[in-house]
Amino acid sequence: MQQYDFIALRSFVAVVEVGSFKGAAEFLQVSTAAISRRVSGLEADMGVKLLNRTTRQIDLTQAGRQFYQDVIEIFISLEQACEKVQLGTQTIKGTLRIAAPLSFGISKLSPALPEFMLRYPQIDVQLQLSDGMTDLVADGIDVAIRIGKLQDSSLVASHICDIERVFCASADYIQRFGEPMTLSALAGHNWLQYSLVNTKEAWRIVDGKPLNLSGSLVSNNGDVLKDAMIRGLGITLLPKFIVEQALTQGVLQEILVAHKPEPLGLFALRPSRKYTPSKVKVLIDFLREITEHKED
Repeated sequence: MQQYDFIALRSFVAVVEVGSFKGAAEFLQVSTAAISRRVSGLEADMGVKLLNRTTRQIDLTQAGRQFYQDVIEIFISLEQACEKVQLGTQTIKGTLRIAAPLSFGISKLSPALPEFMLRYPQIDVQLQLSDGMTDLVADGIDVAIRIGKLQDSSLVASHICDIERVFCASADYIQRFGEPMTLSALAGHNWLQYSLVNTKEAWRIVDGKPLNLSGSLVSNNGDVLKDAMIRGLGITLLPKFIVEQALTQGVLQEILVAHKPEPLGLFALRPSRKYTPSKVKVLIDFLREITEHKED
């Protein structure tokens, strides 16, 4: 197979997985015209139309769908071959693109990341922190760390650990407004809402009815809510790793201890392919190592 054929295959796969010629061009760091030319050349060489192009979207033809699956198998075989060589020399290397939630990334992953990189000095890490839902394929992410229930069945998930959640408030807030002793009593308090959480969780069903909570602050980041609690603004429920230092220092105190909801799962997600590169495997093992017994 000639070199330009391999480049054309990479371009075709990128267009399919990202969903556009422009996105594929950005991912491969070439021009959109180059991507279009490569894919068109591939179709011309094969004598088969692989993509249906419209102004709004790109869809695979029936032949294109089958060809895509076969090409993916080729890339998987190439990755396996590279991994065998690396394992034979006891060297794991390459660029590892990680996406993680902002608070977890800063408080847990950031302090541990240098140790991982010292352990695997030939792995280059690109870390993207965001509380939004990252598109692994479109953003070229090798592994995404997510907390909570998973909904995207197209991704492969590896469970890392469970994360305890706690209800908290400051002593000042409790002194001024009283301490709620039951879940239903939360309705009478200023509830600081995490905007990305599922508001239909089981703990919010009290006596068969949904618990309607409201307050003066909504945020998509747990550290923002923690800081508001410390200043006595209200009450909320957060993963323990976000508030554990404030609890230890006594600036926050745990409440509703008898009503803790189920812990959240911490997962490492990767694109749905049969083969998992060694650089991803060692990261998953490392995450399990650094979180072991940390949430007890």
